[in-house]
Amino acid sequence: MGKVIITGAANGIGKGITKKFLLNGHEVLMIDYDNKKLGASFNELSSISSNIKKLCGDLKSRSFRNEIIEYVKKDFAEVNILINCAGVFPSKSALEISEEEWDDVFDLNLKSVFFLSREIARIMIYSKIENASIINITSAASEVARPGVSHYCSSKAGLKMLTQVLSLEFARFNIRVNAVGPGLVETETLQKTLNNETKIKEHREKISYSPLRRTAEIEEVAAGVYFMSSTEASYITGQNLLIDGGYSAGRVFKTTNI
Repeated sequence: MGKVIITGAANGIGKGITKKFLLNGHEVLMIDYDNKKLGASFNELSSISSNIKKLCGDLKSRSFRNEIIEYVKKDFAEVNILINCAGVFPSKSALEISEEEWDDVFDLNLKSVFFLSREIARIMIYSKIENASIINITSAASEVARPGVSHYCSSKAGLKMLTQVLSLEFARFNIRVNAVGPGLVETETLQKTLNNETKIKEHREKISYSPLRRTAEIEEVAAGVYFMSSTEASYITGQNLLIDGGYSAGRVFKTTNI
């Protein structure tokens, strides 16, 4: 099995993806900025496999990205899969977003992905890795606009386009670049936001927009990521696989029985 780097690996979708790869015999380097959560998840997942490592730091920092690259060159050189899962999802009206808040979203959701992917791709090229794969975690918001998250939607739409451009540039090195875009996912973070009746009502309304009328399980997203990075998807590149219960396909009218 191969070596896998997963950012945003301490909880939620990133942790679920980490677990999926460990269960299938891969060696995983977990990366996250939250040292406490990263340590707890690392200890928990170590029971699945001892082939697990961790690095803690802020991906928005150039020095930390350089630290990752130096670590990989020294101790993880034959990495064949990179999964860019780290991201932020703030909510604020476009009329209220500050320039600093806008930059913070783009620095993590888009800029850090580009520079980390480029440097890991260089290592893959130098190491002559076969069936190398980069997976970017986008969102259904890369396809469907939502009010209150203009910075998030824009960053994920940009990430989708970055995925496509890198897929064209890296194809000659046999590096596939794809994206996976979740919709609403049943995570601990989501549950923590449902702390009053208004938010619960809004959440139920969001679910009603999906043809499948439910949230995704973390394992369902992890399965999509695992497939897209595997040799079974060896002729797929430049794509954005949406795991959103049909949300991006169109709206379901509540009164329809079709």
